Amino acid sequence: MTSPEPLRLLLVTGGSGSFGTPERATWELATRLSDSRYSVTVWLPPAEELDELAHSLTHRSVAVERLVEPRSRWDLRAAASLGAMFRRVRPTLVHLHTEADGGHRALPSWTRLFGTPHLVATHHGLPGWEPWASLGTADMVTAVCASAGEALIRAHGIARQRLRIVGNGVEPPEEAAEAGPAQWLREQLRAEDRRPLWVCAARLEDIKGHDTLLDALHRVHQRGFDFVVALAGEGARQEGLERRAEELGLARKVHFLGSVDELGPVLLAADAVVLASREEAQPLSILEAMVRGRPVVASRVGGLPDLIEHGVNGLLVPPGDPEALAEALATLHQQPDLARQLGAEASERAHAQCTWAHAVARYEAIYDDLLGLAGFTPRSDSRGRAPTAVGTRD
Repeated sequence: MTSPEPLRLLLVTGGSGSFGTPERATWELATRLSDSRYSVTVWLPPAEELDELAHSLTHRSVAVERLVEPRSRWDLRAAASLGAMFRRVRPTLVHLHTEADGGHRALPSWTRLFGTPHLVATHHGLPGWEPWASLGTADMVTAVCASAGEALIRAHGIARQRLRIVGNGVEPPEEAAEAGPAQWLREQLRAEDRRPLWVCAARLEDIKGHDTLLDALHRVHQRGFDFVVALAGEGARQEGLERRAEELGLARKVHFLGSVDELGPVLLAADAVVLASREEAQPLSILEAMVRGRPVVASRVGGLPDLIEHGVNGLLVPPGDPEALAEALATLHQQPDLARQLGAEASERAHAQCTWAHAVARYEAIYDDLLGLAGFTPRSDSRGRAPTAVGTRD
């Protein structure tokens, strides 16, 4: 019996020209999907920031196309290159990954023009409010959490029956490799049992609520608790936040680490991970903290309640409420056994429900739905991995 021809899948990302969650999801799909079921091509723009991703994919025998998106139908040279790529790849299905409405806004129209039968569009963040009418022409649109999905419906007119929720994934860490750098960071910051290290990994922008965090830390400090804080990330608010920390008498307690190449050891070093955002979808930093068994204190916004059950695997507080955030941090300071219990529960949930293997299986189920193959069970793939389950639903 002849095996069916592999599905020709074109993964599209990189519209913003930088590496982010859409590019990570593209990598995971391209390298995890079964060779026996899928012939995968990845379309990346020729941005220098994506050269390493392109090289890594090519090294894993994934076909990569590097070309710019046409600015309009009158951008004839780019349109001709795009048409030639579609004729080479002949995709049965195109899967677009984007974030914050960045790039490839015309892709739904291009896929129809070049005759691709199916289009899946995944939005990895919270949508902006500039209309994106063509997004509604996708066969399926996915969001990372229910609140982001509702925002897509309101902002872009996505039909509810075409919307699916597929959360981000996380890769279980090699903690033995991270333990040394994590211990070094704790020593550098003089973190101890009664001087816990709290980490916040987020861009230094208004929406991330660092001002609320600093006000909460000031309250904890006034109550006589000792602690040290590491802020990992860069952004427009850094100078203002540094001044605010000094005004509150926190300059020796709050350390600005800037951009961090490897976030894993920083999260592993933490006694707790804090996120005081005013809005969120489903931040990878929280998933990374959970899989490492770190207790999380976060705002009750966006997709965070989907990940964190208050008092079970973390603590949730109202956004913009420094008093509630201070109380949660003080609770973890006073009850280290509770902190360890919350971290253990967070790790169990992340491993059981939130790995990239789970996310890829959910995407694969969407592909099967579109192609009428929801009952098909694949064989083991040529890379020697176990087959990915299909038909999974959130």
